[in-house]
Amino acid sequence: KMFEKLTIITLLYLTPMGDIKQHSFEIPSKTSCSSWFHSNVKVTEQKKRKLFSSHTYHIYDGKKVIGYICGGNEPQ
Repeated sequence: KMFEKLTIITLLYLTPMGDIKQHSFEIPSKTSCSSWFHSNVKVTEQKKRKLFSSHTYHIYDGKKVIGYICGGNEPQ
């Protein structure tokens, strides 16, 4: 039986106190981190900050997600 290679994805969360926390877990390697993120992390709202700029808020498992790290690479 062949074993499927796994990729580690780390989600970056914003806590109520303004700290950044991390949570890592494995996803199948046939799934890219960006496609997993866009399929599983939901956009909750988009706020207009200034003219020509906006900020998008994301939620996963009831927590505010501000980005992700894929397999130890730079945060997205």
